[in-house]
Amino acid sequence: MIAAVPDRDDAVDADAIDLALVSSYQRGNGHALAEIYRRHGRRVESVARNMIGPSSELEDIVQDVFIELQRALCKFRGDCRFTTWLHRITVNVSLMYLRKGRRRGWLRWIGLDTPAGSPALARSANVENRYDARDVCRQLYDILGKIPEKKLVVFVLFELEGMPQEEIAASLQISVNTVKSRLFHARQEVFELARSRGILPPHALQVVK
Repeated sequence: MIAAVPDRDDAVDADAIDLALVSSYQRGNGHALAEIYRRHGRRVESVARNMIGPSSELEDIVQDVFIELQRALCKFRGDCRFTTWLHRITVNVSLMYLRKGRRRGWLRWIGLDTPAGSPALARSANVENRYDARDVCRQLYDILGKIPEKKLVVFVLFELEGMPQEEIAASLQISVNTVKSRLFHARQEVFELARSRGILPPHALQVVK
């Protein structure tokens, strides 16, 4: 049986590809930035969405992340993984939006402005289930909005993005023990608020993912 040819973007080669693209951009190849966006745009969007909730401003946040990235690329020297550095930028830009309270329009964006008793929702059980899921999603993001920033970031990166604790520590420039402590307390706060609202935590997390 012939072994499958490994993908050039697999985990082994991913860091080397990122470094080659950064080096190419630093030498004046503007097309390298577009390739960086192709490789990492969806991950940036995912981190930003989980930080601020589904938002009509999500596209603006992603754009701002890559604007900041473009400004800083000439300074990147490979002292850490490129993805770690990119996550740091994404978190900082997302927090800037959170601090400005820029959550306008996201209820409409995921259809939460549809009245619970509308005829459209009564047509089928599937539609009703989707509405229930959206309601859980809305409540979870409301809960996350009540968690202090430092705990929120660690919770989102670990629980919703699946980042290892060591990478979170590198991205936030804090110790692994600090990550563990913030994660422990964030989980307690999130699940306690979820229980008080009658939301099962596993269901809530699956909705967001």
